[in-house]
Amino acid sequence: MTEGIVQISTLAPWANIFTGNQELERVADEMEWLPSSIYQDDPIHGPSMEKRFTQQGTKDEHARRILEIYKRALASLRGSDGHSALRVGPHDFTEAARGAALFASRSALREILLSECGFWCSVMNFYWQGHWPGGVLPNGILVVL
Repeated sequence: MTEGIVQISTLAPWANIFTGNQELERVADEMEWLPSSIYQDDPIHGPSMEKRFTQQGTKDEHARRILEIYKRALASLRGSDGHSALRVGPHDFTEAARGAALFASRSALREILLSECGFWCSVMNFYWQGHWPGGVLPNGILVVL
């Protein structure tokens, strides 16, 4: 196991399918999903990064760069039907996973532009390794599939 993450092999508990695995059931109960929509707040930084861009007078330039990364990430996800583990019974978590990847890519770029690579940059590393980060536990541990 990698430090700072809990790696899971199934989303069954999130699809209301009992697994008998008490640890996995606990993770499902405690995990807060990563944002999967542009309209959701950043649970790590809140509005602080956007405020700093405004204070620096770089908001418009950074918004343009973030949109460019968003479009590239969106294009790269179009050819993927996700991961088979994102489909459990009648439940398909693929669109939520795509939305979370898009949110993470924009947020990671914000960290990079502020020269403060942190949580979101580390999340992107898990995507690059072939994992699907899903959420965060109350203690800050990242849950990845």
